[in-house]
Amino acid sequence: MADADLTAPLLSPDHIVLTVHSSAAPSADGNPYRALGCDDELLVPPPTTLDPFRNGTPTVEGLYEWVKTVLCLPVALLRLALFGLCLAVGYVATKVALEGWKDKENPMPKWRCRVMWITRMCARCILFSFGYSSVFSFDYDFFN
Repeated sequence: MADADLTAPLLSPDHIVLTVHSSAAPSADGNPYRALGCDDELLVPPPTTLDPFRNGTPTVEGLYEWVKTVLCLPVALLRLALFGLCLAVGYVATKVALEGWKDKENPMPKWRCRVMWITRMCARCILFSFGYSSVFSFDYDFFN
């Protein structure tokens, strides 16, 4: 037998290919699956069109929906305000820490690292405002 590679034929000359024809006569009703035990006609269900972007509640109706909206709106506004405040404070802290720093091969001076710690805390507050609640594992190396 030849080596198995991409150019070798799949079947060598010493293989025999058998073709099997069914001896059972086709059923009178035209069900080809009757020999498998399927007596009923096989029907394919019609396709269902489902829009995943609609939830069936086009308007806010009922007391429960209004209470949810009234209670969650201040929380959403508070999260948006926290995001904006942390973004602004982090930007200013990063600008102050990196202003005039030219020696990029050596570590930052201690005061610059402490200002960058403010940037890290602002980034964690931004993640908290997005809903990540386990981002406040504080680094105590700031105090050393």
